[in-house]
Amino acid sequence: MTNFKDKAEGTALVAGGTAAGAGLSATIGGMGLVGGFGGVAIGAAPVTAAGAVVGAAAYGAKKAIDNQDLSALGAVAAGAVTGAGVSTIVGGMGLAVAGTAVGVGMAPVAAVGAVVGLAGYGLKKLFDKK
Repeated sequence: MTNFKDKAEGTALVAGGTAAGAGLSATIGGMGLVGGFGGVAIGAAPVTAAGAVVGAAAYGAKKAIDNQDLSALGAVAAGAVTGAGVSTIVGGMGLAVAGTAVGVGMAPVAAVGAVVGLAGYGLKKLFDKK
């Protein structure tokens, strides 16, 4: 029974994150990412997917704390290093939202990488057979 409850909780967090991402996209509207590679529009699908990633990361954080599982820190560290690597390769970027733009340096990209790593840990725990 506990396994079913855990799976339902994880599924609810991912679904809630997905809904929050869709709502955020609908509220804010047009966004774009600008860099040395040019500019690209960010529509509803990537923002909705980002919400799902955040929901999976929330589940991963909860499971890591509940189980006192230090392997989650490895996933976070690997994600952060990967994010820093992506920032190094891609270079200076900016996020354009509602007529204004902000610079995106290495720290925010590494932080996003850490969240993606934790989301991977959360999805692994969600699909574990145990």
